[in-house]
Amino acid sequence: MGIRGAHRKVFLIFLFHLSGSTALASCSRPPADATPEGTVRLFLDEMEAAGFDSSATKRVYDLLGPVARANLGERARRTSQLQGRHVEPRDMLAAGLFGLAFRPKAMRSTIVGDRATVDVFGEDPQREHASVLCAHEAPGWRIEPGLPEP
Repeated sequence: MGIRGAHRKVFLIFLFHLSGSTALASCSRPPADATPEGTVRLFLDEMEAAGFDSSATKRVYDLLGPVARANLGERARRTSQLQGRHVEPRDMLAAGLFGLAFRPKAMRSTIVGDRATVDVFGEDPQREHASVLCAHEAPGWRIEPGLPEP
């Protein structure tokens, strides 16, 4: 095989790899928090996992919106003052005290700008319904659970 044949073979291998990586990139899924519904599903999964996986608490905290994080930050500041030691805002989440009132069967979101309301429905949509507020913040959607004032 001459130089031309070798170059052609290298070029074809390059095209094969390029098309393969393009196909993989086009088949990749968007992150779970790319949509409000995906964020709510992820949040519920992580809250359930937090009962037996201590690292899930950090993931739950990372899914909270700016208002909820500020609320927990203020709670942590006050707790730190009372205890005389530093307490992280994510430590204000009560692990293991989470339970679903119903199993979600369907979700529907209404998006207005950088805010969304996700309506979550259970087996009986008339009795099993909850609305979850979300805020869009880079890199995705975040949960605003409406925590009580600290």
